Amino acid sequence: MLLALDPPPSYATVIDLGDDWAPAIFSETDARPQSYRSRLVALANERPDAADETARRDRYFELFGIFPSFSVIRDRLLDQRRHACHAAIDDRPLRETTRTIAPWDAGRGAPRLARRAALSTVQRHLACEGLLPGAARDGAFDSPTQAAIALYQRRHMLPSQPVIDRETRETLLTDSRELDFRTLLRALRERVVDATGLIEDGSARNDWQPVLGRFMDSPEYRRQLRPQPAPNGAPDLVSPATEAAARALGWTSPQAAAAALAAGVPPRASVQLPSPPAYHSARMELRAEIDRGDVWTSYPLDAEGRPRPSPAKNRPMLTLYARAPDREVALVRWPTTIGAWKEEKLDDDSVALRYKPSPVGKFFWHDLVAAPAWFPPPTTPDRELLRPAPGGGWRPDQDAVGPGYRSAYGLVALLHDRAVVTSAGTTTFADIDEIRTHGSGNYRSILRGSSHGCHRLFNHLAVRLGSFLLAHRAYERRGLIDEGYLRTIHWRGRTFKLRAGARGYGYAIDPPVPVEVLRGKIVRSARPGAPPAPATIPRT
Repeated sequence: MLLALDPPPSYATVIDLGDDWAPAIFSETDARPQSYRSRLVALANERPDAADETARRDRYFELFGIFPSFSVIRDRLLDQRRHACHAAIDDRPLRETTRTIAPWDAGRGAPRLARRAALSTVQRHLACEGLLPGAARDGAFDSPTQAAIALYQRRHMLPSQPVIDRETRETLLTDSRELDFRTLLRALRERVVDATGLIEDGSARNDWQPVLGRFMDSPEYRRQLRPQPAPNGAPDLVSPATEAAARALGWTSPQAAAAALAAGVPPRASVQLPSPPAYHSARMELRAEIDRGDVWTSYPLDAEGRPRPSPAKNRPMLTLYARAPDREVALVRWPTTIGAWKEEKLDDDSVALRYKPSPVGKFFWHDLVAAPAWFPPPTTPDRELLRPAPGGGWRPDQDAVGPGYRSAYGLVALLHDRAVVTSAGTTTFADIDEIRTHGSGNYRSILRGSSHGCHRLFNHLAVRLGSFLLAHRAYERRGLIDEGYLRTIHWRGRTFKLRAGARGYGYAIDPPVPVEVLRGKIVRSARPGAPPAPATIPRT
């Protein structure tokens, strides 16, 4: 069924509104199916597999780049009992508390009483959402409350620590129908991006636009990476297109959206959207540049082993460019990561701190992988590959290997291949440095700008990038990349096995997209007090 909306559009775009939708990067053919697509759709519908303990624990996946289906959002918007529960809460204690509330900061005297009253208010909101178990103590920042706050933040795509910071407090104080409406607009935006092939979100100009008068994202996703806009930066095209789609669908307010959704959601809709820019085509000339920003190479601990503050100010950033007839356009400018000091396993099985650099120079995005698996290198410490088991003890961290939204490579990975001329004089592309631009569920690392050498992106942006490349470059669909992996882990007298059966689902971009990683600005601490990087310094 195709819903035609009046008036007849002059530029019609068909948007997939079905519950079985998945971004283009997760498309498949009968000959080359995607094994992860069905799981991604199930998570978007909040129906994780009964055996998937991690997904059942996480519950909400928007923060990890998987947006809820419109059926899920419709049920939230029409849940009158939940909305009435929130509306009945007296928010004054929470509104009057402006400091961050964290488990480690109990306060004294009057501040302590105000903190307890504010936490009690938070707990009532969490209970309305069905997130807080009965074991939580009223007004106490106990473990059940902290876990419930983390769930609430995931539900609203907040990349925050599980504390009541300013943004989490403001979200809790916002009307629950308005929050559901923002979720609806975020989900619609990803469908619009996928249908139009747009990626220009205003980040290149430091000029993000609201949708229907509201920003539905955390300010962290709109943080300026440099004070000056990029030369020839593209305007925000995604937000106007999302607003046009929302208006065409009648989703103009929480009340209007609830009424429209109650009447049913068509599987597809043809809507009138602004025309794409003239430089868009199925064969765009693209290139990427990764500015490493301030590169801090000094040893991160002082003589007493205490963390040393980093003097780095400018965060690493990725800029994607397109060639227009008369100029080059900066399409987006996104935060990313570079290497830093990380623990590494040595030949004698001891663990040391080692500086993990991000190689500079010219590379190519030739190999694009959906639902990539991470094969931990031999230098990864055994402890990093284990996680606590539910009944106590330890088990292999299969989630980090993936495939999945919590994989170390997130939902999408682009290999930084080097061009190699063979003896026959032909050019091939080789994964020599094992560096990637990839998604990540570790949002705090992206905010810090650090990794083991790769260039991480927020998962939803990595998905947008991968789908954008498929829409605007020629490619070969290679399908599942069969390759086995086995790592034997010895820890505290026990042996564990970590396995993977494939690298992910591959595409070959042809011709590949050139990528240049810039040197950035090397900064050091005022008193280095340690050997220069890169160096291996055993920990005591």
